[in-house]
Amino acid sequence: VSLKPPPKTSVPNTTMSTIEEQRAKASFIYTEDVAPGLSVSMDLHKIHARTLSEYQKIDVVETYFGKMLITDGKTQSAQFDEFAYHESLVHPPLLKSALLSGDDSNKPRSVFIGGGGELATAREVLRHRSVERVVMVDLDGKVIDVCKQYLPEWGGEEVATNPRLELIVGDAYAYLIDCKEKFDVIIMDISDPIEAGPGIMLYTQEFYAHCTTLLNSNGV
Repeated sequence: VSLKPPPKTSVPNTTMSTIEEQRAKASFIYTEDVAPGLSVSMDLHKIHARTLSEYQKIDVVETYFGKMLITDGKTQSAQFDEFAYHESLVHPPLLKSALLSGDDSNKPRSVFIGGGGELATAREVLRHRSVERVVMVDLDGKVIDVCKQYLPEWGGEEVATNPRLELIVGDAYAYLIDCKEKFDVIIMDISDPIEAGPGIMLYTQEFYAHCTTLLNSNGV
């Protein structure tokens, strides 16, 4: 992430009021690298939080897209459209699980979430009244704390303290490898795989093959 002022512009050497008008136009710019040779820049309105956890850099800033969660320089979620991502991530598999059960009385009751530190994935899962138990395992407790404090619209304490949610700060990979419990739905809401990053093991064929053994007959 690059937080830098815009390029200097020439200010006409006229009156002090003109200089002040030019200064009023100045703002900071948020720039994010999207791909080699490609970056996106926009006005940075506010920095809500900048911190460092054991695993990554964490920023919450406000831009054209509203408040944004950024980890290690990559946007994870934005107020403008986070609902589209989280609703699409959650509702199709839960509805598919209900369809596979073939019985209205056997709708999905148990859900596992790997990652999901913003708490928005859990928020959407908990909208399903049939769900009785949600286990969420996220590696970075500081991300959860930052999101609860600065992004309460994503879920916040209301979701974190829901009695149907078991919130665990830990390694989702290790949890599922050792897990004996079965679920109706397993959702992985994790960062993109970065070489040598903490989430790389969650993107292997072997891991997903193991996840299938932890699904009930109507599992997705």
